[in-house]
Amino acid sequence: VWLLKDWRDSGRVSVRTGLRPAGSAAGGGGVLRMLRVLIAEDNVDVQQLHASIMRGWGFEFDLAANGREAVELARARDGAYDICLMDIDMPVMGGLEAARFMRRELRYFPILAVTGKTRQWTEYFDSGIDDLLEKPFTITGLRQKIGEWTEKHYQIVIQETGSVLIERGRPMDKHHAQELRELAKVNLRRVKFFDGPGSSLIVHKNVTNKISHDFNVKRQLMATFLNREPGKPTRCDLYKEGCALMPQTYLTPEEYEELEKMENAELEKYQEPALSGPHVR
Repeated sequence: VWLLKDWRDSGRVSVRTGLRPAGSAAGGGGVLRMLRVLIAEDNVDVQQLHASIMRGWGFEFDLAANGREAVELARARDGAYDICLMDIDMPVMGGLEAARFMRRELRYFPILAVTGKTRQWTEYFDSGIDDLLEKPFTITGLRQKIGEWTEKHYQIVIQETGSVLIERGRPMDKHHAQELRELAKVNLRRVKFFDGPGSSLIVHKNVTNKISHDFNVKRQLMATFLNREPGKPTRCDLYKEGCALMPQTYLTPEEYEELEKMENAELEKYQEPALSGPHVR
Protein backbone atom coordinates (compact mmCIF):
# COMPACT_ATOMS: atom_id res chain seq x y z
CA VAL A 1 0.00 0.00 0.00
CA TRP A 2 2.95 2.34 0.65
CA LEU A 3 3.57 2.34 -3.10
CA LEU A 4 0.23 4.03 -3.74
CA LYS A 5 0.62 6.83 -1.25
CA ASP A 6 -1.23 9.31 -3.49
CA TRP A 7 -4.01 6.99 -4.65
CA ARG A 8 -6.71 9.59 -3.97
CA ASP A 9 -5.01 12.03 -6.37
CA SER A 10 -3.73 9.60 -9.00
CA GLY A 11 -6.77 8.82 -11.09
CA ARG A 12 -8.72 7.00 -8.36
CA VAL A 13 -6.35 4.04 -8.22
CA SER A 14 -7.63 1.19 -6.08
CA VAL A 15 -5.50 0.57 -2.98
CA ARG A 16 -6.46 -3.09 -3.10
CA THR A 17 -5.51 -3.84 -6.70
CA GLY A 18 -3.56 -0.88 -8.04
CA LEU A 19 -5.88 -0.81 -11.06
CA ARG A 20 -7.21 2.28 -12.75
CA PRO A 21 -10.89 2.41 -13.64
CA ALA A 22 -11.84 1.20 -17.11
CA GLY A 23 -11.50 3.85 -19.80
CA SER A 24 -8.98 6.02 -17.96
CA ALA A 25 -5.73 6.95 -19.66
CA ALA A 26 -2.50 5.37 -18.55
CA GLY A 27 -0.22 8.07 -19.85
CA GLY A 28 0.70 11.24 -18.00
CA GLY A 29 -0.23 13.48 -20.93
CA GLY A 30 -2.35 10.99 -22.85
CA VAL A 31 -2.74 7.28 -23.39
CA LEU A 32 0.33 5.07 -23.15
CA ARG A 33 0.10 2.60 -26.00
CA MET A 34 0.83 -1.09 -25.63
CA LEU A 35 4.23 -1.62 -23.99
CA ARG A 36 6.36 -4.57 -22.96
CA VAL A 37 7.92 -4.05 -19.53
CA LEU A 38 10.61 -5.99 -17.65
CA ILE A 39 10.22 -5.74 -13.86
CA ALA A 40 13.07 -6.74 -11.54
CA GLU A 41 11.83 -6.78 -7.92
CA ASP A 42 12.48 -9.23 -5.06
CA ASN A 43 9.65 -8.12 -2.74
CA VAL A 44 6.63 -10.35 -3.44
CA ASP A 45 4.08 -7.74 -2.37
CA VAL A 46 5.63 -5.13 -4.65
CA GLN A 47 5.77 -7.69 -7.47
CA GLN A 48 2.04 -8.25 -7.13
CA LEU A 49 1.37 -4.54 -7.06
CA HIS A 50 3.48 -3.96 -10.17
CA ALA A 51 1.62 -6.79 -11.90
CA SER A 52 -1.76 -5.26 -11.02
CA ILE A 53 -0.71 -1.88 -12.37
CA MET A 54 0.67 -3.36 -15.59
CA ARG A 55 -2.49 -5.40 -16.18
CA GLY A 56 -4.62 -2.36 -15.48
CA TRP A 57 -2.73 -0.42 -18.14
CA GLY A 58 -2.89 -3.31 -20.60
CA PHE A 59 0.89 -3.79 -20.76
CA GLU A 60 2.77 -7.02 -21.37
CA PHE A 61 5.29 -7.64 -18.62
CA ASP A 62 7.82 -10.15 -17.29
CA LEU A 63 8.67 -10.41 -13.59
CA ALA A 64 12.14 -11.24 -12.27
CA ALA A 65 12.92 -11.84 -8.59
CA ASN A 66 16.52 -10.69 -8.90
CA GLY A 67 19.02 -9.18 -11.30
CA ARG A 68 20.19 -12.49 -12.71
CA GLU A 69 16.65 -13.52 -13.64
CA ALA A 70 16.15 -10.11 -15.24
CA VAL A 71 19.29 -10.55 -17.36
CA GLU A 72 18.16 -14.04 -18.43
CA LEU A 73 14.72 -12.79 -19.41
CA ALA A 74 16.23 -9.91 -21.36
CA ARG A 75 18.58 -12.30 -23.16
CA ALA A 76 15.70 -14.63 -24.02
CA ARG A 77 13.79 -11.74 -25.60
CA ASP A 78 16.93 -10.24 -27.18
CA GLY A 79 16.31 -7.01 -25.28
CA ALA A 80 12.89 -6.48 -26.87
CA TYR A 81 11.48 -4.42 -24.00
CA ASP A 82 10.18 -0.88 -24.02
CA ILE A 83 11.46 -0.27 -20.49
CA CYS A 84 12.85 -2.07 -17.43
CA LEU A 85 11.80 -1.18 -13.88
CA MET A 86 14.86 -2.19 -11.87
CA ASP A 87 15.01 -2.55 -8.11
CA ILE A 88 18.58 -2.02 -6.90
CA ASP A 89 19.04 -4.07 -3.72
CA MET A 90 18.15 -7.66 -4.65
CA PRO A 91 19.61 -11.07 -3.76
CA VAL A 92 21.81 -13.11 -6.14
CA MET A 93 22.47 -10.11 -8.39
CA GLY A 94 21.66 -6.48 -7.67
CA GLY A 95 20.19 -3.98 -10.07
CA LEU A 96 23.42 -2.12 -10.85
CA GLU A 97 25.24 -5.31 -11.86
CA ALA A 98 22.25 -6.46 -13.91
CA ALA A 99 22.17 -3.12 -15.74
CA ARG A 100 25.87 -3.49 -16.60
CA PHE A 101 25.25 -6.94 -18.08
CA MET A 102 22.33 -5.64 -20.15
CA ARG A 103 24.29 -2.72 -21.53
CA ARG A 104 27.23 -4.93 -22.52
CA GLU A 105 25.25 -7.75 -24.12
CA LEU A 106 21.87 -6.47 -25.36
CA ARG A 107 20.28 -3.89 -27.58
CA TYR A 108 19.38 -0.66 -25.85
CA PHE A 109 16.18 -0.27 -23.86
CA PRO A 110 15.61 2.28 -21.06
CA ILE A 111 16.30 1.11 -17.51
CA LEU A 112 14.53 2.97 -14.71
CA ALA A 113 15.95 2.38 -11.22
CA VAL A 114 13.10 1.95 -8.72
CA THR A 115 14.57 2.00 -5.24
CA GLY A 116 14.23 3.34 -1.74
CA LYS A 117 18.00 3.59 -1.23
CA THR A 118 19.41 6.38 -3.31
CA ARG A 119 23.11 6.56 -4.10
CA GLN A 120 25.25 9.08 -5.91
CA TRP A 121 23.81 9.53 -9.39
CA THR A 122 27.16 8.61 -10.92
CA GLU A 123 26.73 5.03 -9.63
CA TYR A 124 23.50 4.66 -11.56
CA PHE A 125 24.80 6.45 -14.64
CA ASP A 126 28.01 4.42 -14.79
CA SER A 127 26.04 1.17 -14.65
CA GLY A 128 23.94 2.17 -17.65
CA ILE A 129 20.75 3.11 -15.79
CA ASP A 130 18.89 5.98 -17.44
CA ASP A 131 16.79 7.48 -14.66
CA LEU A 132 15.63 7.05 -11.08
CA LEU A 133 12.22 6.70 -9.42
CA GLU A 134 12.50 6.79 -5.67
CA LYS A 135 10.35 4.62 -3.39
CA PRO A 136 7.78 5.28 -2.14
CA PHE A 137 6.55 6.61 -5.46
CA THR A 138 3.17 7.67 -6.78
CA ILE A 139 1.13 6.19 -9.59
CA THR A 140 1.33 9.57 -11.31
CA GLY A 141 5.11 9.56 -10.96
CA LEU A 142 5.44 6.03 -12.33
CA ARG A 143 3.12 6.84 -15.22
CA GLN A 144 5.08 9.99 -16.06
CA LYS A 145 8.47 8.26 -16.00
CA ILE A 146 7.29 5.39 -18.19
CA GLY A 147 5.75 7.84 -20.63
CA GLU A 148 8.92 9.93 -20.84
CA TRP A 149 11.22 6.97 -21.48
CA THR A 150 9.06 5.07 -23.96
CA GLU A 151 8.79 7.72 -26.68
CA LYS A 152 9.18 6.17 -30.12
CA HIS A 153 10.49 7.25 -33.48
CA TYR A 154 8.14 6.78 -36.41
CA GLN A 155 8.39 5.67 -40.02
CA ILE A 156 5.91 6.23 -42.82
CA VAL A 157 5.58 3.21 -45.11
CA ILE A 158 3.58 3.53 -48.33
CA GLN A 159 2.51 0.07 -49.42
CA GLU A 160 2.02 -1.21 -52.96
CA THR A 161 -1.74 -0.81 -52.48
CA GLY A 162 -1.19 2.91 -51.87
CA SER A 163 -2.26 2.69 -48.22
CA VAL A 164 -0.08 4.18 -45.51
CA LEU A 165 1.32 2.22 -42.58
CA ILE A 166 2.80 4.04 -39.59
CA GLU A 167 5.50 2.02 -37.84
CA ARG A 168 6.85 2.85 -34.40
CA GLY A 169 10.37 1.91 -33.35
CA ARG A 170 12.28 1.82 -30.08
CA PRO A 171 15.18 4.26 -29.60
CA MET A 172 18.58 3.01 -30.74
CA ASP A 173 20.54 4.29 -27.73
CA LYS A 174 20.35 6.60 -24.74
CA HIS A 175 21.11 9.71 -26.80
CA HIS A 176 18.32 8.83 -29.21
CA ALA A 177 15.91 8.22 -26.31
CA GLN A 178 16.77 11.58 -24.77
CA GLU A 179 16.19 13.35 -28.08
CA LEU A 180 12.76 11.74 -28.43
CA ARG A 181 11.89 12.76 -24.85
CA GLU A 182 12.84 16.39 -25.48
CA LEU A 183 10.88 16.51 -28.73
CA ALA A 184 7.78 15.07 -27.05
CA LYS A 185 7.85 17.85 -24.47
CA VAL A 186 7.16 20.37 -27.23
CA ASN A 187 4.67 18.20 -29.19
CA LEU A 188 7.18 17.08 -31.81
CA ARG A 189 8.45 13.70 -33.00
CA ARG A 190 11.09 12.33 -35.35
CA VAL A 191 9.77 10.56 -38.43
CA LYS A 192 11.64 8.62 -41.10
CA PHE A 193 10.08 8.79 -44.57
CA PHE A 194 12.46 6.66 -46.62
CA ASP A 195 15.92 5.11 -46.49
CA GLY A 196 18.64 7.58 -47.26
CA PRO A 197 20.14 10.93 -46.21
CA GLY A 198 17.71 13.65 -45.18
CA SER A 199 14.81 11.23 -44.76
CA SER A 200 14.44 11.64 -40.98
CA LEU A 201 12.62 14.84 -40.09
CA ILE A 202 11.26 16.57 -37.00
CA VAL A 203 7.53 17.20 -37.37
CA HIS A 204 4.47 17.99 -35.27
CA LYS A 205 3.33 14.94 -33.31
CA ASN A 206 0.07 14.73 -35.33
CA VAL A 207 1.63 14.92 -38.80
CA THR A 208 1.74 11.13 -39.16
CA ASN A 209 -1.97 10.98 -38.31
CA LYS A 210 -2.75 13.65 -40.91
CA ILE A 211 -0.74 11.81 -43.57
CA SER A 212 -2.72 8.63 -42.89
CA HIS A 213 -5.98 10.57 -43.28
CA ASP A 214 -4.80 12.32 -46.45
CA PHE A 215 -3.81 9.06 -48.15
CA ASN A 216 -6.07 6.41 -46.60
CA VAL A 217 -9.32 8.37 -46.27
CA LYS A 218 -9.22 11.42 -48.50
CA ARG A 219 -7.33 9.50 -51.22
CA GLN A 220 -5.11 12.48 -51.91
CA LEU A 221 -2.02 12.06 -54.07
CA MET A 222 0.10 14.40 -51.96
CA ALA A 223 0.35 15.41 -48.29
CA THR A 224 1.95 18.69 -47.24
CA PHE A 225 3.51 19.41 -43.84
CA LEU A 226 6.32 21.33 -42.14
CA ASN A 227 9.76 19.99 -41.38
CA ARG A 228 10.59 21.70 -38.08
CA GLU A 229 14.30 20.97 -37.93
CA PRO A 230 15.89 23.86 -35.97
CA GLY A 231 17.61 26.35 -38.22
CA LYS A 232 16.45 24.82 -41.51
CA PRO A 233 12.65 24.56 -41.63
CA THR A 234 11.07 23.47 -44.90
CA ARG A 235 7.67 22.79 -46.40
CA CYS A 236 7.50 19.16 -47.50
CA ASP A 237 5.35 17.69 -50.27
CA LEU A 238 5.09 13.93 -49.78
CA TYR A 239 3.79 12.05 -52.83
CA LYS A 240 1.72 8.93 -52.42
CA GLU A 241 3.50 7.21 -55.30
CA GLY A 242 6.56 6.77 -53.11
CA CYS A 243 8.05 8.17 -49.91
CA ALA A 244 11.35 8.80 -51.68
CA LEU A 245 9.57 11.51 -53.71
CA MET A 246 9.39 14.36 -51.21
CA PRO A 247 10.47 17.79 -52.51
CA GLN A 248 11.22 20.36 -49.81
CA THR A 249 11.00 24.15 -50.02
CA TYR A 250 13.15 26.22 -47.69
CA LEU A 251 11.26 28.90 -45.77
CA THR A 252 12.16 32.33 -44.48
CA PRO A 253 11.62 32.88 -40.74
CA GLU A 254 8.52 34.94 -41.53
CA GLU A 255 7.06 32.27 -43.83
CA TYR A 256 7.77 29.53 -41.31
CA GLU A 257 6.17 31.43 -38.43
CA GLU A 258 2.95 31.96 -40.40
CA LEU A 259 2.77 28.37 -41.69
CA GLU A 260 3.57 26.96 -38.24
CA LYS A 261 0.56 28.73 -36.71
CA MET A 262 -1.69 27.47 -39.49
CA GLU A 263 -0.43 23.89 -39.23
CA ASN A 264 -0.73 23.83 -35.43
CA ALA A 265 -4.39 24.81 -35.70
CA GLU A 266 -5.12 22.33 -38.49
CA LEU A 267 -3.42 19.39 -36.76
CA GLU A 268 -5.68 19.65 -33.73
CA LYS A 269 -8.20 17.70 -35.85
CA TYR A 270 -5.85 14.74 -36.27
CA GLN A 271 -5.47 13.19 -32.83
CA GLU A 272 -5.55 9.59 -34.14
CA PRO A 273 -4.43 7.85 -37.35
CA ALA A 274 -7.01 6.92 -39.98
CA LEU A 275 -8.49 3.56 -39.02
CA SER A 276 -9.77 2.74 -42.48
CA GLY A 277 -6.24 2.06 -43.67
CA PRO A 278 -3.56 -0.19 -42.08
CA HIS A 279 -3.18 0.54 -38.39
CA VAL A 280 -0.23 1.89 -36.46
CA ARG A 281 2.09 -0.84 -35.25
